[in-house]
Amino acid sequence: MPSVLALLTDPDAFFRTRVPDPSLKGPLAVIVLIAAANAAAALVQSRFMSQVFESGGMGGGFATALQGIIFVFVIFGPFVIWLVYAGVFQGISALFDGDGEFSTTLAFTGWGFVPSVLGSVASIAINYYRFNVRGVDVPDEMSMEAYRQFSQSLQTGPLVALSATLALVFTLWSGFLWTFALKHARDLTLRRAALTIAFPTAIGLLATLRTLLVALEVL
Repeated sequence: MPSVLALLTDPDAFFRTRVPDPSLKGPLAVIVLIAAANAAAALVQSRFMSQVFESGGMGGGFATALQGIIFVFVIFGPFVIWLVYAGVFQGISALFDGDGEFSTTLAFTGWGFVPSVLGSVASIAINYYRFNVRGVDVPDEMSMEAYRQFSQSLQTGPLVALSATLALVFTLWSGFLWTFALKHARDLTLRRAALTIAFPTAIGLLATLRTLLVALEVL
């Protein structure tokens, strides 16, 4: 059975050899790594978020509770996204006469998130530099005008553009892996597999592209 390295070098062979035994252990580990990286990124931003809540006049207890909710979301979010993508892929592939168990689609979809692990690690580094090294000025009082300017500053700039550009690359990479994943998970031709993953992947690409354009102040 090919090593995980084969996923990056020969995804067609990687998924083909896993059809008889589509274990969820490896994909689950991938999603856990993403969740852990997201949690680390949230911790990196925690001091900054506390300053934002304080500037907005939120009490310490409310701010702590809100940060806790955010923390839970970033941890469990990747698992929900994994299930949603697998479900959408399963449904769309049925339109192309796909044949295969949902458990196989779920497992193979999970492997397609491997680029997101790299993206999450890159996000930690960028956010650490942005919020803990360079720093972001938080207004002492969050008036409507101050909030507007502050919000704009968070959405623009070279670091935001860098994050968005990397996200585009990693999303395209995931789409490439998912094409071969669905080819073997649902017994599709390569063309039909590509069509299966096209719409969900395009939505992610368009959302990230908008973030990039805003960061570059094009929109």
